[in-house]
Amino acid sequence: MELWVRRLVLAIGILISAWSSAARSAELPQFQGYCEEVSQRQITPLERFTAYVQCSAIENRTKAQLEKHWSLVTDEDMKICMRYKGTQDEIRSYPYLMMCLSQLIGAQCYSGKLSCGGIPL
Repeated sequence: MELWVRRLVLAIGILISAWSSAARSAELPQFQGYCEEVSQRQITPLERFTAYVQCSAIENRTKAQLEKHWSLVTDEDMKICMRYKGTQDEIRSYPYLMMCLSQLIGAQCYSGKLSCGGIPL
């Protein structure tokens, strides 16, 4: 194979790998302990149990919605949403993460930076 063909194939390979890694979505974080914290604020055992069940149902439903459209989320989006990690303002639940990401992704869709193609979120 000629040298210029090898270089062309190598250049195409590098471009494809760079593009695929840049387009890769961020990892969905695993939140633990939030519903336990919420349920501990209640007074009676029945209130604690009810709060835990309700919180877990909301967390699971929101996580499923996020997973469905996670390909739209980039590492940069996650850096913005998780910028307060380790502070009292840290996002520790899926509904709060969804609020942050929906603002970022919605703005990107409207500005044309992201093609959302009429996908109902």
